[in-house]
Parts: sequence; C-alpha cells; structure tokens
Amino acid sequence: MNDMVKTLCAYKGMTLRNIKVYLKDRMAIILSMMTQIIVLGLYLLFLKGNYLDTVKANLGELESLVTDGAIEALINSWLIAGVIGTSVVTVALSSLSVMVSDKQNKINYDYGASPVKGSTVVLSYFSGAVVNTIIISSILLTAGLVFIAIGGTFVYSFTDILSIYGLTVLGSVSSTLLLMVFASFFKKSSTLSSFNVMVSAAIGFVIGAYIPVSQFSQGVQTAVNLVPGSQIAGMMRNVLMTPAIDNINDMLGGADKGMFADSIKEIFTLKMNLFDNEVGFGFMMAYSLIAIAVFLIINLVSYKFSSVSKE
Repeated sequence: MNDMVKTLCAYKGMTLRNIKVYLKDRMAIILSMMTQIIVLGLYLLFLKGNYLDTVKANLGELESLVTDGAIEALINSWLIAGVIGTSVVTVALSSLSVMVSDKQNKINYDYGASPVKGSTVVLSYFSGAVVNTIIISSILLTAGLVFIAIGGTFVYSFTDILSIYGLTVLGSVSSTLLLMVFASFFKKSSTLSSFNVMVSAAIGFVIGAYIPVSQFSQGVQTAVNLVPGSQIAGMMRNVLMTPAIDNINDMLGGADKGMFADSIKEIFTLKMNLFDNEVGFGFMMAYSLIAIAVFLIINLVSYKFSSVSKE
C-alpha cells in the first residue's frame, strides 16, 4: 500500500513538473500554434469569401430566405473545426519536447537511478502532454465559440458544446499516444523541432483545415483519412457544422427538398471517403478508439525497452 502511495505521489509530481516546464516556455506554446495562426490568416484573407460564395451559390434563388448570420455561423464553424483539429496535434507534439529535452539533458538518467518505475516516468510524460493539449485546445475552442457567437447565429445546444469539448479531450489523448511513438526516437530537441515543423506544415492539409478533403482525388482522400487525426477532425466538423446546416435547412422550410444540406455536407466532408466508401460519425468514433488502443499497446511495448524503463 505504501509503495502504491509513493508511486502515485511520484507520478503526480512528475506530471505537474512536465506541465509547468512546457507552460513556462512561451515561445514553444506560440510555435505550437503557428498552424492555427496560419489557418486563421488564410481564412480571413482568402478562404472566407470563397466559401461564402460557395454557400450562396448552393442556395441560389433561396438565399433571401436565409439570414447572413446563419451563413456566417456555418462558415465559421468549419474554421473552428480546422483550428481545433490541428491544435490537438501540434500542441501534443510540442508538449512532448519535455520528454526529448530530458533525454538530451540526461535527466532520464536521474530517473533511472531513482526508485521510480520507468512506467511511471513514461506515464507522467503522456499525462503532462495530454493535459497541456487539452488546456490550450480548450482555450482556443472557447475563443472559437465566442467568435461564432459574435460573428453569426449561435446554434449550439449544451449537449453540442459538451460533445465538442469531449472530442477535444479524445483528440488530445489520440494525438499524444500516436506522436509519443515518433518522439521516442528523438534524442535532441533540435531534431524534434524540425519534425514538428514538418508535421505542422502538413497537418492542415491532412485534416482538411485549409481545403476540404473532398477537393482531393479519391486516392488522396483515402490516404489522409487513414490518419487518426483526420477522423477526430471529421467528428469535430460534424458536431460544429451540423447544427449550423440544420438551422439553414429549417429556414429553407423544405423549399429545396434538403438538397442544400446534402450538398454542403459533401463539400465540407462531413462524411469521409475510405477506399471509395463513405463513412459517418459512428465509424470515425470507432476508428479513433481503436487507434488509441493500438498506439497505447505500441507505446507500452516500445517504452518497456526504452532508456527510462527499469526491470
């Protein structure tokens, strides 16, 4: 019993230490949000006008039945889904720099010489990265919901809000487990930083934050949709965009026989293409949960033989 208490105390202390080390590095936090800044900049400068035109074109002569606020809410919800979808990836990877930095500074040797189990050390890195990702992504999400409320019609129920925060937690866990596999191979912070730049540059395209994945070829859609982060982003789009689409659909009152809603869901990829088959929210959730289980096992096996593990 005493050993369990000591282990829990050590785990709590190391987790808090990992959280504080990352949160104190303001530059790391800013750099981890560069993708979100780029997404926002592209949206405000170029993408928003294009997507407003797309929505209005799909409404056609029925545009007069829909308020500008409802259209703004629809487009802004797509933006926020992209911002949070990229955030859970980039912040998670940036947070794992604490683990690599400890390797570089030989702090892991100190852990190895202590009575703390290697599994406790590894778990503290994972927990610290997950907590940091949830904190920063939740702040961005809250700001995004405020942005939607100010810029358009707020159409979300309490359940919708809980769902999107829940998906943020799920995405934080999924991304951290996946990225820990890669981060375990790095021994220098500079190398991880280079890898981080590559991931940050690619993730916006992979999850459809810059351009809807529906604009890619069938083969490319399948390739990017196999990435667990794409499934998380897909669920976020469903939760954020569906109420906005339904709101416009209600305003149309069936005048278009539901064609607008179907068209927008296809354009903004609320259903995803995998091997020429459309998959919905249920599949995305199952895929994400399976990915979490798989990468959890990979991490357990990997870190059993890592330098911080102890027999």
